[in-house]
Amino acid sequence: MEPVEIDIGRAIDEAPISALQWRVFALTLIASIVDGFDTMVMSFLAPAITHQWGASHAAFGLVFSATLLGAAIGAATLGLLADRVGRKKLVITAILWFGLLTIACAFASGISSLVALRFLAGLGLGGAIPNMLALAAEYSPARRRSTIVSVITWGTPLGAVLGGLLAPVVLAAADWRAMLLVAGVAPVLLVPCLAIGLPESVRFLALRGGDDAGLRTILQRISPGLLAKPDTRFVLPERTIARATIGALFRDGLAAGTILLSAAMFSSLLLSFMLVNWTPTLLERAGIPLSDAILGTIVLNLSGIVGSLAIARVVDGRMRGSAVLAASYVCAVAAILCAGTATMIAGTPLLVLMTTLGASGFFLIGSQITLSAYITAYFPTALRGTGIGFNNAVARCGSLLGPALGGLLLSSGIDPAHILFAGIIPGTLSAIALACLAVSQARAQAPAPTHLVKNRGIA
Repeated sequence: MEPVEIDIGRAIDEAPISALQWRVFALTLIASIVDGFDTMVMSFLAPAITHQWGASHAAFGLVFSATLLGAAIGAATLGLLADRVGRKKLVITAILWFGLLTIACAFASGISSLVALRFLAGLGLGGAIPNMLALAAEYSPARRRSTIVSVITWGTPLGAVLGGLLAPVVLAAADWRAMLLVAGVAPVLLVPCLAIGLPESVRFLALRGGDDAGLRTILQRISPGLLAKPDTRFVLPERTIARATIGALFRDGLAAGTILLSAAMFSSLLLSFMLVNWTPTLLERAGIPLSDAILGTIVLNLSGIVGSLAIARVVDGRMRGSAVLAASYVCAVAAILCAGTATMIAGTPLLVLMTTLGASGFFLIGSQITLSAYITAYFPTALRGTGIGFNNAVARCGSLLGPALGGLLLSSGIDPAHILFAGIIPGTLSAIALACLAVSQARAQAPAPTHLVKNRGIA
């Protein structure tokens, strides 16, 4: 008699979300917040450090660049390793790594040592994200996957907000080294919680094989009514990959998606990082008081969080998430055009200006967060960490280029409205890339990869 087979993906999709899954989502969200906090901590400490060491802003800029460069390398490398050794191990290793390196930053003696330490810490900061997103996506039912992963992606802006609230308190009571100790100790303390509370990805275990008892235990906690006998076979109807490599992302129908999704995310991060970093300066040059200009960055980020929730819900309910995201980026371009026009008109009420910025954040940052969630489900389980890591590495290059481009445009004397109008270009490129992906998926001769067919809101 043939043993009974249980489709793991179907079992997760058909069951209500269990306490185990909520625990996975909560822990990955907390880890994401810690990651965001440590990524942004230097931006809050830059004035104090440059004042104490007498360093120029240009020299300290190397600290920011080193962090982002390390993060790009870490995302690609640790994402690839996760498809070979597992998500949980890499999440814990990456978080412990950047926690210890952030503590080491507190003892830096100069810009050179701080640059080196932040580069090393960046390896862990970048490597943690693709593995956390992959783990959360693989425990999410398809009907809510984009929404759940989008919420976990909120950790980065929430971590930045937490750092902004905590930094003045710590700096007033001690100094910048104490703030780095806080930023480093927090992830180290989180590691035991992750080691105890996080299970390994059930989909990864199924592909690796050899641990049916562990699979049975996890699945019965997700779906208590599941009848799994000792001889039950657990299957995952996705194609297997002999070995996870970067090259595998460009074969077997994945090449177009890999290229187009990476291009869309690169352009999106270029634009969003340019806006988030330079919006206060742009608004001040347009004649807005600095106190109100700073509000623009807050409005952009908060509206982006709200937008991601709304857009993700639409993506979860559609068969062509790529088409929904393409349309959302078109809306972002229109909103940025309105914001640029508002800065050109003398006497524009602050409420109108902030409304246009809010719409820009809603559609631009909201689409970007949802796109990150979409990408987690585009790649098959055997290549998910590699695919997310590769996309993150390419996207972080955009995050490096965006602020530099904004600074170059400002130093050239270009007025704020035209700088905002220039942002239409990368926004349009993101929309075009996703529209091309939607068309390629819709054509009969270029179907979506087979593992996407059953996932609502992904293909």
